[in-house]
Amino acid sequence: MKKLFVILAFVGLGVAAHAQALNVSSAYEAQNRGYLKKAKGYIDQAAVNEQTKADPAMWFYRTLIYCKIGEAIKPESKHKEKAALQQMCPDWYRTAFESVLAWQQFDKDGEYTSKIRPFFGVIGDAYSNMAIDAQNVAHDYRLAMALEDTAIMMFNVFGDAAYTNNAYYIAGLAAANLQDFEMVKKYFQPLQKANYNEPKTAKQVYETLFSAHFQNHDTINAVKTAKAYVKNCPNDYHADILLATAYALNGNMDKSLETINGALAKVQDSPKDKAEVLCKVANMYEMSNLYDSAEVRYKESLTILPSQYQANFGLASIFFNRAADKIAAADAVPLEDESGL
Repeated sequence: MKKLFVILAFVGLGVAAHAQALNVSSAYEAQNRGYLKKAKGYIDQAAVNEQTKADPAMWFYRTLIYCKIGEAIKPESKHKEKAALQQMCPDWYRTAFESVLAWQQFDKDGEYTSKIRPFFGVIGDAYSNMAIDAQNVAHDYRLAMALEDTAIMMFNVFGDAAYTNNAYYIAGLAAANLQDFEMVKKYFQPLQKANYNEPKTAKQVYETLFSAHFQNHDTINAVKTAKAYVKNCPNDYHADILLATAYALNGNMDKSLETINGALAKVQDSPKDKAEVLCKVANMYEMSNLYDSAEVRYKESLTILPSQYQANFGLASIFFNRAADKIAAADAVPLEDESGL
């Protein structure tokens, strides 16, 4: 994910002392001079002061100050107050989150809307990064989903779909790790609706969502997901494979074979991918009981990658199953039969 940073250039609002209560003015001046520890002290007092706790400007500055603290305590930061701020504000993002919610409550006229929006992104990024750690380090998938819920809320206000989609993706992976198919749908369906087509992650999103629908015996939405994958990623042969699988699971083998051969047309310039798709085509022929056609495709795949597992196993399975059919047919012949059958 690309990094978010607090943008300070637009914050020079020229707050005059006579226009604000003393603590708000002092907080603004302190943060403007880089004294974030002092700024925190002043703005925290203003947040509980009867004269200023309903002032949207105060909540805007509190959000600003805490987001600047978040920047100051990052590992790469060399801020002069870094150590003290780390000890004082390890959960700066929580206070910043509370502050933007309070700002939304009190800024009825939207005076600070455009100025505070970037900070929603900064806060969302903090929660999303914690979600990644919860998933990859602590393997606490429930926590990862909860953190991404907050990130999604923040990114929706921030207004950059790329960040929102990434948060949905991370949360969906956490749900998949828990085999929680309802939560998979909660997080991945918005991506499908948004015509998700990220090259590195689209396959995982659509295949996981397809599986979630299929596990719930929802073949209609499973097919819709596969069709959406084809529509949104028209050059991805995995999309055709998924749609062919959907048709096959619904018993429409003619459409399945038509679609899987469409995937084959997309991989003619990649021997490795072509070998893989040939095996998928062969498998569809097997499901249609077209064993001779399946054998041809498996053998064609083996001419490209002779030592591969999939085609060798597929070809062996055809011979094995044919042998089993012959044994079954032989067992069915009456002992008194003298025809030679």
